Amino acid sequence: MKKVFALILALCMVFTLAACGNDTPANTPASNPTSNPTSTPTSTPEDKPDEGTDEPVAAVVEPYEFNFSYGGNASSSMVAIANLLMEELDKASNGAFTFNTYNDPGYKEKQALDELMNDLVDIVYLASGSVSTTISEVAYLGMPGSYRYTDDPELFYSFEEAVAPILSDIYDDYGIHYLALRVPTKMAIAGTGEPVTTPADLQGKICRVAGTWLGKLCVSLDIGTATLGGSEIVTGLQRGTIDACLTGAEQINTNLVYEASDYCSIFPETDGIGAMVMDAECWNKLTDAQKAAVEVAVENWVKGCLELSADFYQQTIDKCNEYNVPIIEITDEECDEWLVTIDQVYAEIDASTSEKGIQLKDAILAWRAAN
Repeated sequence: MKKVFALILALCMVFTLAACGNDTPANTPASNPTSNPTSTPTSTPEDKPDEGTDEPVAAVVEPYEFNFSYGGNASSSMVAIANLLMEELDKASNGAFTFNTYNDPGYKEKQALDELMNDLVDIVYLASGSVSTTISEVAYLGMPGSYRYTDDPELFYSFEEAVAPILSDIYDDYGIHYLALRVPTKMAIAGTGEPVTTPADLQGKICRVAGTWLGKLCVSLDIGTATLGGSEIVTGLQRGTIDACLTGAEQINTNLVYEASDYCSIFPETDGIGAMVMDAECWNKLTDAQKAAVEVAVENWVKGCLELSADFYQQTIDKCNEYNVPIIEITDEECDEWLVTIDQVYAEIDASTSEKGIQLKDAILAWRAAN
């Protein structure tokens, strides 16, 4: 009888455990991605590792639809980096993240900033030079003097590590969550006439620039400036309304500048660095699992941008060669001539920015001194 009783008791325990298992709610995605953004992620039995392994339990990333705005034509690097970020977010979330996108070749970062601060979009790219009239603290990143290139691509990671904490703090004050810096392109000057290698070569001529502080740097070097849209550069060079344009090397290709240029000078300095950012309200809605997925995606995005930047730079070189546009590689010493008056511009920025802006400048200068 004892054996029979033990058998009956064992069967009862099995059925009790099975019933408890059926009470566990199924992990069904919500039909509205943002309807319950703060709920705690759960894990399904498939997520649990076999007993005896040290593998972590993977959290389920709940669905979320991001509003993502960006500019640039289909072949531009801006579209490429936007697509890359969406691909990485899709992979990191295992398809849970989706996107409502808006793209316009004429889209401006100032417009992106306005939409971001009014909670109309979730993710945008902000060029520091373009948004510095509102966020004065980032002006130091929006002009030459911030990042100088070497042959070591790992150097960019050390640069972001140096400036990211204060940059994140700056953006927090504006209701913006900092994600990462975009790997910048080299600065280039292309135009008509004799090649330009020093500021003196542009004196008495008109150079197209983009951004307030980049223009002020040129003025401090006695270089006349003009403001034109990227799509207007070629026409301006052909008509003689400008003699040269100072821009990122990628834009020489994207805006077809090589078609109207007699030379292209490439500098070991960026003309400015911008950041991919998210609306802070959107970030705060995300669950811990969603935030973790975003962080993984952004880390992979930065690595991918290194490759994209190299690819787009090579496209510029190839197009210049195809159109027989001589490429002049500016040395570090020659590049220094373009920065001899930068302290004057920094002083003007200092007078209109906050203490956090000064901290960002100090972080940039400390990194440059060490590298």
